[in-house]
Amino acid sequence: MKNIVTIVLCLLLSISACKKVETSIKEVEDVNGLSSFESKISKGVSLVFYHASWCSICKEQRPVVQETAKNESFSNVFFGQVEFEDNSEINQKYDVNGFPTTVIYQDGVEKERLNGKGHSAEEIQTLLNKYL
Repeated sequence: MKNIVTIVLCLLLSISACKKVETSIKEVEDVNGLSSFESKISKGVSLVFYHASWCSICKEQRPVVQETAKNESFSNVFFGQVEFEDNSEINQKYDVNGFPTTVIYQDGVEKERLNGKGHSAEEIQTLLNKYL
């Protein structure tokens, strides 16, 4: 009985020592399929990162997009990413011919387009702020 009380006490102490983990950090959401894509960008401001998983230039630009998504100032912005090779229907309809391509939409209408790498978080955030 003494061992059970000791185990329960240790368990309670370890649970109470746990810190709350922040789970509200916004991530860039994978978007697949034209209807899902159009639904996601139809209202409000959206930023979509078109990329190819094997593309080294895309990998260099991705952290800037992720950093922007985590910025609390953009909590009302939808952040999505479209895998280029898996979504030809989206790419064709929205005229995305290369990658990385970062596009800002407002109510489903393209407002800004950045091609290639080298776009800073500040540049992207300035563009987003124009539509908020």
